[in-house]
Amino acid sequence: MRMSNLRKILFTLAVLGVAGALAGFGAYSAFTATTTNTGNTFATGTVAISQHAGYTTLYTGSNKSPSDSTVACVRVTYTGTLTSAVKLYVSSVTNGSKFNLKVERGSGLTSPDNTMNCTGFTSSSTPFNAGLDTFPTTYGAGIDGKAAAATWAQNDSVDYRFTISVVDDSTPNAHTSAFSTGAHTFTWEADNV
Repeated sequence: MRMSNLRKILFTLAVLGVAGALAGFGAYSAFTATTTNTGNTFATGTVAISQHAGYTTLYTGSNKSPSDSTVACVRVTYTGTLTSAVKLYVSSVTNGSKFNLKVERGSGLTSPDNTMNCTGFTSSSTPFNAGLDTFPTTYGAGIDGKAAAATWAQNDSVDYRFTISVVDDSTPNAHTSAFSTGAHTFTWEADNV
């Protein structure tokens, strides 16, 4: 019987040892401290560009001769929150060598509307004046929205005047049928820098 008591005592000591170890671990983990970083948020800025309200077609025309030109103006405004580079380019053009396009930067449009009128426009620079076939067709090659490739900040606006005309060609019988530029689209693109 003594052996049985000895086993009980040893078992009790073992249980007490485990309980003591757990109690010691519990006492050790009771000493803690914390600090927090609250209110964390992260959000993007915006890139947004628009033109004055109204009709978006700059020009249309038919039956034009070399002495004819069409003039239209547009105000472009950057409303994004991120500083951006704005460039102008065009979709593909048919017979572009038969037409000259002049694009002027400026300011002063007093009543930009759906007629694309140029009332009050004052030119400050001419970034393009050549055959329509040489107008850039990609953003990378595009015409800078501001002189010297200056970036645009929120609420910056620039006025532009487009003048398209027929290239004078005195080649005999060269104009027995009409030439057209085909429908083409000018794109103003803002890219965050």
